[in-house]
Amino acid sequence: MRSLACVLCILICSGCSDVSIYSLIPSAKNTDITQEKRLERKVQASRKAEIIEGKYTPFVAIATYLNDVDHINAPREVFLIELYEKKPDPKIQGKLSFALLSHDIHMESLFVTRLNPHQYTDILRPKNPYNTIFVVEFDSISKKHRETMKLQATIKDVGSMTFDFGYPVLKSKLR
Repeated sequence: MRSLACVLCILICSGCSDVSIYSLIPSAKNTDITQEKRLERKVQASRKAEIIEGKYTPFVAIATYLNDVDHINAPREVFLIELYEKKPDPKIQGKLSFALLSHDIHMESLFVTRLNPHQYTDILRPKNPYNTIFVVEFDSISKKHRETMKLQATIKDVGSMTFDFGYPVLKSKLR
């Protein structure tokens, strides 16, 4: 009976703790409303893909369309690629290639930049500290082509992953 009372007491006390410390929702930890909106847009503008070999997943990638996150009006399409490798390869950047696909467009990336930890910001930060982060840039495309836009990431001698960003962007009260 005494152990039951202790368990109930612990449950009641833990229910009163600050949930934002343990929350996996990025906006729960942030008090700045502008930053909170930006982090929420980052989640909404992200797509995930993986390469499976047998029973294992040697590569998992999360691609985020940064133009939707920060409302970039630059003359480029900018993506943040977060890559998890089961067996990290320091020369992975040389094995990666990216293409932007839409209707009749097949465009190779202009730049692929690997970010170092000292270059991270609140938005340009990996979800997992073991992941590698790349910023990939393409020439700008029209709004019509953005509606069917796909990003293709290819790892030489391994395979490719496709991220479908072709979706209608709804008006949001978060902006």
